[in-house]
Amino acid sequence: MKTAQTNVIYGGVKKYHVRRIERLSKAGMIIRDKGYIRPTKKGLVAAGYEGDIVRIKKHQCKDRALAVELLLRFPEWNVRFGIELKRQNLLERRSQVAGIIERSNLKYAIYMLSHVPTSGNVTFMRSEMRDLHLWGIERIAVFCTNKKIIEAMTVEPPSGIKELCLLSYPAGVDSFRRIFTKDFVAFMNQRFPGLKLCARPFAHFEWQGNYITVMHADDLVKRQTLSGYLTYIQNREARKCLIVCTPGQVKELQNQFMDYDVELIIDDGTDTEIQKPTPIPKEDSPSTDSYYSIHP
Repeated sequence: MKTAQTNVIYGGVKKYHVRRIERLSKAGMIIRDKGYIRPTKKGLVAAGYEGDIVRIKKHQCKDRALAVELLLRFPEWNVRFGIELKRQNLLERRSQVAGIIERSNLKYAIYMLSHVPTSGNVTFMRSEMRDLHLWGIERIAVFCTNKKIIEAMTVEPPSGIKELCLLSYPAGVDSFRRIFTKDFVAFMNQRFPGLKLCARPFAHFEWQGNYITVMHADDLVKRQTLSGYLTYIQNREARKCLIVCTPGQVKELQNQFMDYDVELIIDDGTDTEIQKPTPIPKEDSPSTDSYYSIHP
């Protein structure tokens, strides 16, 4: 990790982490190299680690630090770093998984990609994603630092995966976290009073005869099944699909679904005209249990 990231470990201190790094370095517990720090074998043993030592090459330090930076942006989740899982032999040494985040009954494998993957690398990652169910992981979030990486990863989702979220970094972190917030619950309750869970694979909810799909996390599984419904079934059922999305997704979603009966509902925060529907009379206001998580 980067030297500055150790500040978080010590609870946001000002200079204490720097002094600790200096002492650990002098004691041979860590190695400092151009702004990055990593534990030595001596340091791992002192920390009580008993597994195999995973060697990190110098050119990998930047990518590892970026993965740490990403995972530290999920304070509401229980986080396990990929390097820790490899040392426990829960992941292969060449695994691309940056870490795992958990909360309640949800568990996501997190990927952090900063380079355009080769076709062989994409094939390996798809195979790895498919096998993650062996560890009870059926949801995956892939964060990409540029559009070319996103394009390379826009592939057929592996079988057995419930979610394959493909997000930009760093903006996609906020989009992903948004759907787990109380503000988003309030937005959904206000915009769709009385919405109900939907069992169809392409939608999260039903409301007034319409299907609602939340696309903040750009889930490829939902996108694929929604495309299938719109292409082969919607005309027969004559039911509109409402897609709840972020402002940054509008153009792409318009281009993809322009030929279908689809309406985009833009979640732009809590203080926009777009989000404010006609006030609901008090007697018709939904009860507090009318909203369901998109992850039942």
